[in-house]
Amino acid sequence: MVDYEISDHALEGLVVHALSGFQGARLLEAPPRSLGEVFRRMKPVKVERSPEGLSVEVVLSVDYGVAIPEVAREVQKAVAEALFLATGEKVKAVNVTVAQVAYRPEGHA
Repeated sequence: MVDYEISDHALEGLVVHALSGFQGARLLEAPPRSLGEVFRRMKPVKVERSPEGLSVEVVLSVDYGVAIPEVAREVQKAVAEALFLATGEKVKAVNVTVAQVAYRPEGHA
C-alpha cells in the first residue's frame, strides 16, 4: 500500500480549478483597502479535514442577474465532485457565501 498526503494548499487548488470555468460566479478577489485588511483578509477558499470528510468554505462574487440559489447549488456540486474524484475522500459539506454581487456591463445587452 502506498502512503501519501494531500496538502491543504493542493486541496484549495482543486477547488479553484473546479470553479475556473464557471459562468456568472467567481471566487471573491476584492482588493484590500488598508494594510490591516491585508492581514485580516478572508481567504476565498478554505478546506478543513475531519474523520467524517472534507468541509469546504467558498466565498464568491456573482454577476448581477444570476439566480444565486441555482449558482450556489452548481458550485457545491462542482466542488464536491472535483474533490471526491481527485482524492477519493468524502466531502461532508460545501458552504457557499455570496459576498458580492457585481454588475458586469459586458454581460448585459
